[in-house]
Amino acid sequence: MEKQKARKEKFSLFGSRSGSRTTNPPSLSSSSSSPVIPSAPVGTRADRLSDSCPAVLSKAEFLERVRRSNQACQQGEFALAARLYSEALSADPQNCILYSNRSAANLRLGQYSAALDDAIKARLINPKWPKAYFRQGV
Repeated sequence: MEKQKARKEKFSLFGSRSGSRTTNPPSLSSSSSSPVIPSAPVGTRADRLSDSCPAVLSKAEFLERVRRSNQACQQGEFALAARLYSEALSADPQNCILYSNRSAANLRLGQYSAALDDAIKARLINPKWPKAYFRQGV
């Protein structure tokens, strides 16, 4: 029973249709152009960011870039969103969610090659994340 609960929570991180969520998952949206908002629970890569990349962005600056980029995407300012996602990726280059979000922004800008490149990077970083495959297929 406990194993099933853990499995259900794991899949809920990737936007399963079951409606269950863990205590601090990324906010996932059903829309293909909506950004995914990465969360930063204690002990994650974003939490250790200031230790691993102090010269690039602090943890607070990283989270602010992510917040502003998601907001820009929601307001239709896709060029600004893509730039802010790029800045956040300079601090966390293994963040598949940011690549996926930048892919969506580039797609809306008509930069199809860049959108495909980011979708492929997201898939390579996390091959078990279905949204990365969706982004690559769009």
